[in-house]
Amino acid sequence: MKRLRYLLLGFGAAVLLAACGGAGGTHTLGGTVSGLRGTLVLANDGDTVTISQNGPFAFPEKLPDGSYYRVRVKTPPLFERCSVTNGEGVVNGTDVSDVAVACTDKAWMGPMELEPTLAGGAARVRAAFAGDVPMAAWEEGVAVYLSTLSFGGWSLPARVNVGNAAYPALAGNPEGRAVLAWTELDGGVRRVFALSWYRESWSGPEAVSTAGRAVRGEPRLSLSASDRGALVWIEDDGANDRAAVALYDGHHWTSPYYVSPSGVDADHPAVAVNNSGDVLAAWKEGGKVYAALRIGGAWGAPTVLYTGSNAYAPQAFLDDTGRAYVAWEIWPLGPGGSEIALARYDPQSGMWTSQLNFEYGSQPTLTGDAASGRLALFWLEGGALWVRVYEDDDWQDAETLSPSGSGPGRASPAMDAAGNLVVAWQQEDSSGHRQVYAAFRQYGSWIKPEGQDDFLSFSGRDVRSPALFGNPAAAIGEGRALLAWSQDDGSGSDHSSANLYW
Repeated sequence: MKRLRYLLLGFGAAVLLAACGGAGGTHTLGGTVSGLRGTLVLANDGDTVTISQNGPFAFPEKLPDGSYYRVRVKTPPLFERCSVTNGEGVVNGTDVSDVAVACTDKAWMGPMELEPTLAGGAARVRAAFAGDVPMAAWEEGVAVYLSTLSFGGWSLPARVNVGNAAYPALAGNPEGRAVLAWTELDGGVRRVFALSWYRESWSGPEAVSTAGRAVRGEPRLSLSASDRGALVWIEDDGANDRAAVALYDGHHWTSPYYVSPSGVDADHPAVAVNNSGDVLAAWKEGGKVYAALRIGGAWGAPTVLYTGSNAYAPQAFLDDTGRAYVAWEIWPLGPGGSEIALARYDPQSGMWTSQLNFEYGSQPTLTGDAASGRLALFWLEGGALWVRVYEDDDWQDAETLSPSGSGPGRASPAMDAAGNLVVAWQQEDSSGHRQVYAAFRQYGSWIKPEGQDDFLSFSGRDVRSPALFGNPAAAIGEGRALLAWSQDDGSGSDHSSANLYW
């Protein structure tokens, strides 16, 4: 009987403790978030909570008294860093409400030279993200070099070519793929070669253009998130310079296909590929603009988009629905200057429509995301860099991005799947040095330079002149951005440099 009485007393004590929130109770784990502008995912072991606004938060699962917890950031918001305070401990008889998560904007790390050990003379610098790996390529002398960033810093530049090389083109995607292409002398004839990168490993190089046929100028490259790629270049077919396209399936390149007709000379090609492997190629013949589409595995006949004699530098974009855009400059128009023309292909009607005076200005650049269909058009006009963004099935109002002062150069933009944008350009600072500037579009709003001295390159040194292949490059990925450019090292030699938004 005494033993039974002790057991009953123990049972009563356990009930009383549970009722008071003691050892048998469960408790909420939470705290507060501040500074958040995007979406954040926190984790405690296998339990997660998604947060999209500042203020209190709590995990969905309650914790038994005495249990250990460790709150960590599982998925940070784009373009922000988030730190956790009071995130680790043991539940001690009450709810945990003092976990503090503070988010701040990421910042530029500061400029650094990528190849100070080389002789200098870097030009045509390119930038990309292969997954979370930033990389840059450039031309120097008769060689093309490549450098990647890891936890140990930027790698020593690796020469990718054997013969006399030039005109690098670099593209990456969120799946960890990258393609680097260039032109190189092969048997006395300049051809297109390409390397492919996948998760820390390069394969190639592979000759892509036609053996024995000379390539003119620089190749253009597009790579989708689904590892579909396309290269376009101008190739001598023995009688004329023609636009040739080779396609990439994530492993190999197809034989070149001439998209431009025989009997005429093509130049200034552009290319875009979507996630289905459909391709848009655009080019110029004289002052006319042409485009050709490869939909469902078959090339259509070229379409003339502009029949004048004064078009320049077409740009291309193609989304996953098959909607295509080509932009180009028409110059000069007289006292009014140049204008930007924009052509759009509607996959439902199978027709192109062109608006020749879409904007007044020069040097248009297109960028976009094939999956969402968002795109942006940049151009120069009135001594300023302008942009219009296409989203929600409409073009948004035009905005200026550059600070007042010396006129900017051509824009180098990049867009991610969420519609965030980074764009780089160069213009003079207040002391007359050419510098690299950048603007962000995050969560629908632009963050712009505050003035002429809000630049991201080395102070007191000149970025390479645009006429000498000195336009900066920009890339975006994993909530980060990369700028790359060539800049005087102070002694008259140009070195490739970079600045990472981390």
